[in-house]
Amino acid sequence: MILALLKRRLWLWQNRLIPSLILLLAMPVILFALVNLPLKNIMGHSLSGVPFELWVIPGFIFVISSVGLFPLLYRDFFDLRVHQKVLVHVALAPYRKRMLIGGYLIVAGIEAMILSLISLVIFSGLAPFPLTAIDTLFMMVCLAVYLLLLGNYFISMGLLIDTVTTFFLITFITFIFILFGNGFIIEFGFFPAGIENFLRWQPLSIPYQAFQLFIRSGIIDWALLFSSLLLGLLWMLGNTTILKRKLRH
Repeated sequence: MILALLKRRLWLWQNRLIPSLILLLAMPVILFALVNLPLKNIMGHSLSGVPFELWVIPGFIFVISSVGLFPLLYRDFFDLRVHQKVLVHVALAPYRKRMLIGGYLIVAGIEAMILSLISLVIFSGLAPFPLTAIDTLFMMVCLAVYLLLLGNYFISMGLLIDTVTTFFLITFITFIFILFGNGFIIEFGFFPAGIENFLRWQPLSIPYQAFQLFIRSGIIDWALLFSSLLLGLLWMLGNTTILKRKLRH
């Protein structure tokens, strides 16, 4: 099933190659020009003493990966579902629903990770890349955990929301939150204490916090990573239950 989904995504990329390439190349450049260049002149270092580019460039990678994760999950769990084009085929597929959810998460995650690696190369061409090889490897581990959580969130949205207007409104709010509320660009210390505590402990921010702790101190907080991974797996089981209920109606 995973191979079939990968082939379908490759076919879709081939049929929209030029627009996809333009978007892929433009996103890192736009983020770098409109966020990194002006803000690094204002904030040379984060509140924790980390150089601004060491803080924000990995955050850009997480943001771009979030965008790359969205299309497949939106298309199959919302767009095709509300137009009654996919759930019948899903119901007839010879796979357990848990395997279907897991397969979609893996394929969407692979696509997002590839986009993140391409963006990493582009950022390296725009400025000296601030991470070592070990830092980059650990960043990809944290990114994979983050994508597991975000992918489950997108699937839940796609299965639970039935109106286009509501879906796109929540999607817009979600990406605003991803951009400014996960510590990718704006450090939590800039927020009032109550908002800071909420943002710091909401699940989507935890993998990036684990990564920032590592580049600041070299310490890996396994508790943060494993708790996030466990939440992602439990969330996947929850989405499996939601999918089964949708298929009964």
